[in-house]
Amino acid sequence: MQPYHISPITAAQLDILVQLEQQTFTETFDGIYTLEDLAAFLLDKKSKDALAAEMNAPGALFFLVWYEQQPAGFLKLNLNKQPDNNGPLPAPVIEVEKIYVLQQFQGMRLGKLLIEHSFQVARDNEASTIWLGVWEHNHKAIRFYQQQGFEKFGEHIFQIGNQADTDWLMKKQLL
Repeated sequence: MQPYHISPITAAQLDILVQLEQQTFTETFDGIYTLEDLAAFLLDKKSKDALAAEMNAPGALFFLVWYEQQPAGFLKLNLNKQPDNNGPLPAPVIEVEKIYVLQQFQGMRLGKLLIEHSFQVARDNEASTIWLGVWEHNHKAIRFYQQQGFEKFGEHIFQIGNQADTDWLMKKQLL
């Protein structure tokens, strides 16, 4: 039996999602933003109320990856969501909005497991294109996505407090 598995996130697991969202975002972007901007972002976008609203949005799908019965990361997909700019992409589309693994579980191929799960969900929903945004300075993630067949097709700005960052928009054709 594998030590890991993926399951849809239920409303009863909202507290687990909040903890994972806040911890993985902080681990990933520690030192990039001011403490004030980071705290405000976590309160506004990663609070229980904000994430409950996201879970209930049409087309939003959340998944947990578990490692030996511990929540190790998560995935958020958006069915039929086109990029705000640099589109439209060949429809139907699916967005990988969030894919994060806790630092203590990195290197265990859980990110690959999650991205492969996103490909399966995309195929199950007959999506022809899957896309995502990734911070232009997250070279490890960019390399990972390129290895999975994604290519850059545009950019957009991701605002956290007073800091505007550039995200690369990357896509992969599935059909």
